[in-house]
Amino acid sequence: MVSFLITIIKLLVIILSVATIHEFGHFIASKMLGVGVDEFSIGFGPKIVQKKYKGTMYSLRWLPLGGYCAIEGEEATEESKNSDTSYQKKNAFEKIIILSMGVIFNFILALVVFIAVYMPGNVATTQIKSYNEDSVLIEAGLQADDKIVEINGKKINLYSQISNFTLDNGETDIEIKYERNGEIHSTTVKNAQRTEGKIGITFEQDDEGKSTNVIELTGAGTSAAKVGLKSGDIILSVNEVSTPGALDIISEIKDKAGQEVKVKVQRGEEIKEFTVIPEEKAVFDLGIASVATTKSTIGTAFTETFENIKNIVGSYVNLFTGKVSISNMSGIVGIGEVVSKSSGILNFFYLMAMISMAVGVANILPFPPLDGGKIVIVLIESITRKKVSENVEVAISYIGLGLLLALTLFVTIKDIIRII
Repeated sequence: MVSFLITIIKLLVIILSVATIHEFGHFIASKMLGVGVDEFSIGFGPKIVQKKYKGTMYSLRWLPLGGYCAIEGEEATEESKNSDTSYQKKNAFEKIIILSMGVIFNFILALVVFIAVYMPGNVATTQIKSYNEDSVLIEAGLQADDKIVEINGKKINLYSQISNFTLDNGETDIEIKYERNGEIHSTTVKNAQRTEGKIGITFEQDDEGKSTNVIELTGAGTSAAKVGLKSGDIILSVNEVSTPGALDIISEIKDKAGQEVKVKVQRGEEIKEFTVIPEEKAVFDLGIASVATTKSTIGTAFTETFENIKNIVGSYVNLFTGKVSISNMSGIVGIGEVVSKSSGILNFFYLMAMISMAVGVANILPFPPLDGGKIVIVLIESITRKKVSENVEVAISYIGLGLLLALTLFVTIKDIIRII
């Protein structure tokens, strides 16, 4: 019970922080451009305290599930059309600044967190200290202390950029440039990406950082989730082969894509058996065992922020192009599950940064009533020189809101079924 309450508190802190910084972005942009703000509220519902200052009501409310910035004239009325401090009086460029500043502040929050998280410690570089025995880089001629500087024409600075690198389906080879003794060399690396069987789970780690056979999380829409594998399950065997650690499980599954696999788990006092069919997934693996580290810099934080934003955008691209299913999405319940598994203050803030970036990317999508959808309407009006009908704008917003709520309900129900 205590653990559940702590998870709820952590989740509320993240939601409130991310939402408040987003709304503050709209607030500060409005003030700077001379647009009135009727109310800036932290939280929803009944007020705890209110104070009016320079025409703006500042509120603290009981429900810590977000907040809002009521911009004067954003909802077009006869009164707002005639006010000199109305949003309606601003040109398209100024409106876009106001609408986009919430997203920008979400990214700024992530950047500040990454600076705070990374600056005190070290970061993994691309200078390779050791390789796995079957590393494709050894076959390509690389040696210890070589430093990868480019993959397929893309500059590489951090190891995280290598570990997050992906190729289009069907591609297996890459062109890399690496530095050795101050000189740059080029080579082709064969079979850098291969396909493996995956069931969509992550594993808990022991005190020494070694992955165990205990399931930490099951991904939404994965084969593990579909058959009912859950967080906390202990995988005892795969196809009757004992699996005392995560590597044993991965080894037994990776060659079984599309085949039925018998997974025996311990759940509490019960022993259960599931039949899982691993999905075929592309795995980018250069066989790097260890890399050198260096002191973190502000540049590290910028790189990490940019890379994560790019990955989040990529996930939406994959969703809209059909490369991943909507069933793979996760909602607030899924986020709460991840929060419950996070430990330590650094992991907590790292998760806050990731959620802030995700909220920022989601809000800039051209989908009403999100900020991106409003920006599209502003652009249409500036091109056509005609105001979009208020009735049309309201109808579009209601349709968009309805679809958004339906999507939220769908992923929430999926998350609940998967977890319980």
